[in-house]
Amino acid sequence: MSEIQNDTAAATPQALLIDWAGTITVPMLEMMQGAAKALGFSREDVAKAFGGLAQYMADDNSIFKQAERGEIDDDDLRDFLEEQAPGAGRLFDPTETSFFDGEDRPEMIELLHELREADVLVVLATNNFRSGQEILARRYLEPGLVGAIVNSALIGHRKPEPEFFTTILEAFELEPGDALFVDDMAHNVEGAEALGIPSLMIKDDAEPTIAAIKQAFDLDER
Repeated sequence: MSEIQNDTAAATPQALLIDWAGTITVPMLEMMQGAAKALGFSREDVAKAFGGLAQYMADDNSIFKQAERGEIDDDDLRDFLEEQAPGAGRLFDPTETSFFDGEDRPEMIELLHELREADVLVVLATNNFRSGQEILARRYLEPGLVGAIVNSALIGHRKPEPEFFTTILEAFELEPGDALFVDDMAHNVEGAEALGIPSLMIKDDAEPTIAAIKQAFDLDER
């Protein structure tokens, strides 16, 4: 699913809206495994913890999604996780090695450099926690790899809620067809498409999606 998912993408888009975890970074499973290894957790420990936490992560009003909408404090989320599965809260603690330190895909960082050189507006569009904002800014905004960060916890809406996307479009005075959205989650891609935003879904092999992005922005012609 690396073809642009909307016919409105015929014209060169003005902006790239790009997800973070699993899109710019390595797949999310690798991010969690990396954090667990750094913290001295075994894979079995992590599997047990998240198996027990699954019921608190799934529905639209789960405690994770409340934190991603900024409705509860991140400390409350981590305290809850610790109560349910000791050690799990540390996986989301920005003060030590954690999920937030997941490795970037080198090929995606190279693409961000190319987009910057081509003066393409890149907006990091992420479902995230308030406590992750400073880390994201340090890694991507301050070096100029992205032009802006839209964090769900700071705007009160998370993907695939329409308000998440319309907030970005309004902030940058974009029409839906002016943007290209990239994410690793099908329901987020579908949410963007429902608003008329051309979209791509990235998989473990990022190269087809990178090629589609370059084609959309005519990078090889610049």
